[in-house]
Amino acid sequence: MKLAAKLSQVMGKVGYVQKGGTNSAQGYKYVMASDVADKVRTALGELNVIMVPAGVDVVSEGLTPKGTQAIVTARYTWRFIDGDSGETLDIQTLGSGADSGDKHVYKSSTGALKYALLTTFLIPTGDDPENDSADATVARAAEKIFGSSVKTASKPAAKSSLEEVDF
Repeated sequence: MKLAAKLSQVMGKVGYVQKGGTNSAQGYKYVMASDVADKVRTALGELNVIMVPAGVDVVSEGLTPKGTQAIVTARYTWRFIDGDSGETLDIQTLGSGADSGDKHVYKSSTGALKYALLTTFLIPTGDDPENDSADATVARAAEKIFGSSVKTASKPAAKSSLEEVDF
């Protein structure tokens, strides 16, 4: 079986991942990287496929605007290797992390790994970026952090037919 077929089987085996983490400071629930990795790891292992970090390129690094935390954004390359054939597939994701100590790099890589797995295997988490209530939740969280200086963009009116949509 080819690597793509094995990865497709993983996609079929790994279902919905519940939001098990809570960010109490900003008031939202999130999917934990460990929960995603646990489901995918089991399915990959059954098919003799591994996933390893194959490279990292720092996109930017510095301090947050207030200067209280180090922040890094990096592009990570992840490699799937078929243990039977040696066939490989590389994917890339970005990750950003900020921390007042030395954990900003770890946060960046954990986020990049989580989104590599979520997007590669099309894992549903209940998030919908087009959901208005999600926008409101993000706006409330931003207001808690930044105060009333937060400005929200208004959504453009929906087009009524495909003829009106600019492609």
